[in-house]
Amino acid sequence: MADQQPSGSGDRSHDQPPTNESSSSAAMATTSEEGAVGGSESASSSTICDLIGGEGVPDNMFAVVPLTWCPHLETIATLPSDGLDASAPCITCGDASENWVCLHCYQVHCGRFVKEHMVRHGETTGHSMVLSYADLSVWCYPCDFYVHNETLLPAKRAAHLSKFGCLPGC
Repeated sequence: MADQQPSGSGDRSHDQPPTNESSSSAAMATTSEEGAVGGSESASSSTICDLIGGEGVPDNMFAVVPLTWCPHLETIATLPSDGLDASAPCITCGDASENWVCLHCYQVHCGRFVKEHMVRHGETTGHSMVLSYADLSVWCYPCDFYVHNETLLPAKRAAHLSKFGCLPGC
């Protein structure tokens, strides 16, 4: 695939380095043009998928492939009528830097790299699924894994709307 040129690439002669006959201004123009197009393609060019071990990544679009189902999806409560507030601080310590919302009771607590209040909430209540306000991923504590399933889309959309002011894709 690295040998193929993108469709519509047209004449790629501008990717060739200047010859000795070129003036310094022509060399500078060619170098600028190469920089504008990102340099030339070569057989050694890699995609990000190649660099991170890419098997399955293009199809799934995740570097860590989440579970598509877990038995705890049925514990998710209906979204609150007033939606979600992605800027809400942890209700225990007030930190607003890296918070998660519980998808059972919709309380907001800080993550394990702050003061672990969401981890403790999960341990004391048995609430298993939480949504990160940082990257909108969902973690299941009993499964010890990320999960992505259609059931999670209303909460993810509400968090996206709160965080970015629009729904995904707008």
